[in-house]
Amino acid sequence: MSDRGVFVVAFTTLVLIGGGAFAIPQFFPYELLRSLIYVAIVILVFFGENQYSYMLGIVSPVVGWIATILAGGFINDFKVLFASIAMKPIGPLDTPLHGLALITQALLAILCWRAWNKEVPLPFLGKIFGVCLAIAVGHALIVFLYFVKLVS
Repeated sequence: MSDRGVFVVAFTTLVLIGGGAFAIPQFFPYELLRSLIYVAIVILVFFGENQYSYMLGIVSPVVGWIATILAGGFINDFKVLFASIAMKPIGPLDTPLHGLALITQALLAILCWRAWNKEVPLPFLGKIFGVCLAIAVGHALIVFLYFVKLVS
């Protein structure tokens, strides 16, 4: 296994997004689809594929945040999280797990950046970046289109 911190944070993100799937059963397939990229990161880290796991861990959260902002959920997820912390009522289709997942995604990107600089001797912008960016954009596009279909 590569970096244990990256593994733990990626697995925590996976659990938070998966927990959101169980908290809001109406969006169960959507949430599981959203979590697939973190399953890939966890598996890659576990088997020691440092280059691709770290790069996916850097690129995927950023692309996911952009897709979440475009879908209109980024600010709302934090509002629900802070309302939950303040013990205020939240809507039936809201869960604070999404806000926590956004925080762990930020932590994952930071830890992966740190692990990339420490363990991978390759330049940041290269073939691995392009492959991981294509995977992350493809995944985010599929998730975004599924969300648009689900909402409309």
